[in-house]
Amino acid sequence: IFFRHMTSKNDIFNKRVATATLVFVVVILFMFVGKRPTKQDWATCPRADPLPAAGKKVLVTGAAGFIGSHVAKSAAELGLQVIAIDDMSGGFWENVPQHPNVLFFKGDCKDAAFVEKIFSKHGPFEYVYHLAAYAAEGLSHFIPSYNYRNNLVGSVEILNFAIKDKVKCFVFTSSIAVYGSVPEDMREDVNPTPEDPYGVSKFAMELHLKSAHEMHGMEYVIFRPHNVYGPNQNIADKYRNVVGIFMNEIIHGKPLTIFGDGEQSRSFSYIDDVAPIIAKAPLLPHARNHIFNVGADDSY
Repeated sequence: IFFRHMTSKNDIFNKRVATATLVFVVVILFMFVGKRPTKQDWATCPRADPLPAAGKKVLVTGAAGFIGSHVAKSAAELGLQVIAIDDMSGGFWENVPQHPNVLFFKGDCKDAAFVEKIFSKHGPFEYVYHLAAYAAEGLSHFIPSYNYRNNLVGSVEILNFAIKDKVKCFVFTSSIAVYGSVPEDMREDVNPTPEDPYGVSKFAMELHLKSAHEMHGMEYVIFRPHNVYGPNQNIADKYRNVVGIFMNEIIHGKPLTIFGDGEQSRSFSYIDDVAPIIAKAPLLPHARNHIFNVGADDSY
């Protein structure tokens, strides 16, 4: 009414005042109605309330490895009862969490008899955290069969039993390797185009999980960790994680291996900023059936 009244007059000044007022009102409405919630807003949102964890039994694979050992520990600290497994092909006994809520068994995810025994004797499991993998992107070009048996066949074996036993949520750690070569201004909406067998196996499992959700109703949460470093990582592995490679070379008094002109930059994610997020994922119903990139934003 105000705008119609002001503009009905043959007065340029009144029309300008009316226009400025309308713009001001629109801006105010945008600021308050269209405002994105802050972190505090999300924290107070009812859907952010986690499900209770105490006493729920879960399975964590790859629990003697780098990220897997930390996820097992974080899950135990949440009050979950953790059955932890690892074939020790790339893990270390000292990595296995020494926590009263963690019970460890040595075994291979590719071994259907072992997996069946774990599910039948120590289940039923509320959630499964699948972190067991042979993570070697560059090397995977030369050992594709070994890569697919460990990273895809083993993963499908675990998922098969999870579906059969009606596990409520399957948490899978994929990899940034699913993206292949990406532009410097990487965005969340970049389509995965893996370039090595490791990335292909991870992306294939992502697709299989989506299929399992549509066919069997299996809920899932997928994480793509970015350049994680920290305690328990294998610094003797020369095929992954530049932080571990540099540490090993410094310890042995060797020159740091630099490719190209050394001007490359990467973001690095500390394990304690990553593992607790993965551990909490199935306790947050609104996180289910989504894929999350988890890692730092700043490059060095």
